[in-house]
Amino acid sequence: MANLSRAPHPKPLVLVATANRGLRQEVTDALNTQGFRISSAHDEDEILQHAHATPPDAFVIEAAIAPLGHSIYRTLRTFSVTTPIVLLIAGRVTRTQEHDAFRAGAWAVLGTPFDRDALLLRLAVFIEPKRELERVSEECLVDRVSGLYTPSGLTRRATELAALATRQGLALACAVFRPAAQLPNHSATDRFALAFRSVGRISDALGRTGPTEFAVFATAKNGSAPRLVRRMADNVERAFGSLREGPKKVGVRSGYSTALAALTISPAALLSRARTALELSERQRPHG
Repeated sequence: MANLSRAPHPKPLVLVATANRGLRQEVTDALNTQGFRISSAHDEDEILQHAHATPPDAFVIEAAIAPLGHSIYRTLRTFSVTTPIVLLIAGRVTRTQEHDAFRAGAWAVLGTPFDRDALLLRLAVFIEPKRELERVSEECLVDRVSGLYTPSGLTRRATELAALATRQGLALACAVFRPAAQLPNHSATDRFALAFRSVGRISDALGRTGPTEFAVFATAKNGSAPRLVRRMADNVERAFGSLREGPKKVGVRSGYSTALAALTISPAALLSRARTALELSERQRPHG
């Protein structure tokens, strides 16, 4: 099972999005004084690329490259509704602009030239509770988005199932599932997680063991594990359907392992063997 010990929390990462070199340098200089980590984007495509690849703790976006009312703000909210967006608008901010910015999804609006202290204060106020929420979520047993077990929750529930299987003389099976193709964004991965949850049995332990990896522990009779895995993969494919970004259907890859009740059942070892089986099947799958 995943190692739950955490490394020291890194400094907050802020994505600065502007095509104005001078403004970008001003914002970067201000953030550097407080030790923020910084990434940069020059247009909307780069904003989305960074948001997907390395999700920031906050966005500082110049309205000139992402006009108010544009769909990019709704898209960013699908990545995380708790990630603050600070919008920079040229000149003095009018009440109408401020209201439009809030409707679009901004948490704060500053005019340019901007007040450095005001920017830093807002980021500090917004980011601290966001990171605390993430820390608490990591320590919880259930993933708040999908309702599936977190790795720590899955470990606890799988240990209970292992004891039950031993008492009843059953086998314990573990299956790991991943989408066959890379999902385009967080919204799609969360929808995949919800599809996975919708097809599980209440008696099983279902968990989200990675952004796009899911595992199930279930008691089983000898020889029934392959049928259980195939049925679940088929049901997830039907529940998920096609990508909203296009007509492409997303398949499901799986691997599994089992342990007999006569043996000492280790959920962590079962999960590791199931992952190995999945990765072996992926390597043996023809490409092209």
